[in-house]
Amino acid sequence: MAVRTKLIILTMRRSARRFETATRDPAEAQQRKLLWLMDKNKDTEYGRRHGFASVRTFTDFQRQIPVASYEDIQEDMQRVLEGAENVFTAEKPIMFAQTSGTTGTPKFIPVTPTDYGRDHRDVMRTWLYHSQCAHPDILDAKVVSLVSPAVEGHAPSGVPFGSTSGHIYQNMPAIIRKTYSIPYPVFEISDYSAKYYVIMRLAVADDVRFLNTANPSSILKMCEKGNEFSEDILRDIRDGTLSPTLELEPEIRKEVEAMLRPNPERARELERARSARDGRLAPADYWPRLSLIACWKGGTVGHYLAKFDDWFNPDGRRPIPVRDWGYLASEMRGSIPLSDEGSAGPLTVATNLFEFVSVDQFDANPDDPAAWTFLTVDQIQDQGEYYVFVTTSGGLYRYDINDVVQVQGYYNKTPQVVFLRKGRGMTNLTGEKISVNQVIQTFETVSRESGLTIAHFRVEADQDRERYLFRIEPIAAPAREQARQVLRALDARLQEINLEYKAKRASQRLKDPVLHVMREGWYERERRRQTSAGRRAFQAKTVVLTPIKAPTQEIRPEIGDIVEFND
Repeated sequence: MAVRTKLIILTMRRSARRFETATRDPAEAQQRKLLWLMDKNKDTEYGRRHGFASVRTFTDFQRQIPVASYEDIQEDMQRVLEGAENVFTAEKPIMFAQTSGTTGTPKFIPVTPTDYGRDHRDVMRTWLYHSQCAHPDILDAKVVSLVSPAVEGHAPSGVPFGSTSGHIYQNMPAIIRKTYSIPYPVFEISDYSAKYYVIMRLAVADDVRFLNTANPSSILKMCEKGNEFSEDILRDIRDGTLSPTLELEPEIRKEVEAMLRPNPERARELERARSARDGRLAPADYWPRLSLIACWKGGTVGHYLAKFDDWFNPDGRRPIPVRDWGYLASEMRGSIPLSDEGSAGPLTVATNLFEFVSVDQFDANPDDPAAWTFLTVDQIQDQGEYYVFVTTSGGLYRYDINDVVQVQGYYNKTPQVVFLRKGRGMTNLTGEKISVNQVIQTFETVSRESGLTIAHFRVEADQDRERYLFRIEPIAAPAREQARQVLRALDARLQEINLEYKAKRASQRLKDPVLHVMREGWYERERRRQTSAGRRAFQAKTVVLTPIKAPTQEIRPEIGDIVEFND
């Protein structure tokens, strides 16, 4: 084992021991975190407004501080973006994580120095320590990580906003960066096709033992692009070049090209492997010693894993272990899976404060927090499903993150959770997080601008085909060309107001949407079906967004026309 790897493991072991201690008494860990957060931020505007100084218990905390959605704090958050200090946290933000909001306005989540402090570093190091114990060689060669750009813009105050994964990747200690196969600037390439090409041009040439990114769809896209570009990639590896046809920022091209050296032997080896598979280049051949893949395994993206063997184990002889990254969002990292089995991981009880409301109770009173019973980590039950409310060192307090998790056993005395789905009013196939409000805004805008009066509409997530279905019942059936224009306008408008949908469409992790022009009376016939199934007429809800695609045999008679994106 290299000296570098030994030093990394020593640091990780210390973090894992601290995490282990916290999991033995999660209630005590949460109490310590509560008092620390209240004391540190008691003199902020928010702290004074809600009496942080007098909070001593979770009962005090829940009595004095209200549950908050992003919309509830948006006005104050805008002031923070404009440079106001001491609003939510005593610390100044060093960046903002940008994510899609439920309306057309993105959310900006403050990231403070504490967010990169010991408690937060311990989370990543603990995950990596347990992974390395199970797979000792993952740090012995190269690591391929896929991240988003650290800086995608700047707030009015001048503080950058972007991806926390990119920020962490960019600022890792040099001892860690030496394991990277992909230098950070590659992730700032603006053209998606060129970005994937450069990633695979570099990674295919290396001995990679550890592959990681949050979303498994990104891994599949990487494999597909490596195969699609295989002829050019192998030529570049042979000659030590980078294809001159790529649309690259000049400074990034210069930095990448400085890394390259001719490697004809590696190119011949890969060409033999590609020929043996009838022209298909697969990671099973260019990374034969890959030991671990890290990505999400559950929730709405788990189905992508069924396609991994096609690329990583096509001969059925060497399945690659996959370990879940855990419950992870822009707002916080909520769990740390400690094995390759399943997706469950103990809650990060030393890093964030957690509260929970049972799904049954929440769904019975979705708009009435006074009717909810808030449970702490020592009160939730095995196999229970809960909405999550989180408090972080970034200035979110009793924050309604609109996620549903399930408890799946315990690690020491700490509940292990898995992410099940986004909560009310959202769909999420591959990280795009579309909301009901965004759908309504999109259809209203397109109906007005196109001149097509849409009486009723619905958006359905088609998980099997990785796309969305737009169903409309217009007052008058549109001509084919108008319907095609409406489909493109709906897709374009949704990209304008949902930056994550835009990113997933650009990378083709979300395929082209399809428009179904429904027959006259479709909406009313569905309402009648609901009432005949036992619902009162006033309980037959108007559903405009659903994560469930209607059964084909049920919906086919209602479809008047199907319009494809590229008809």
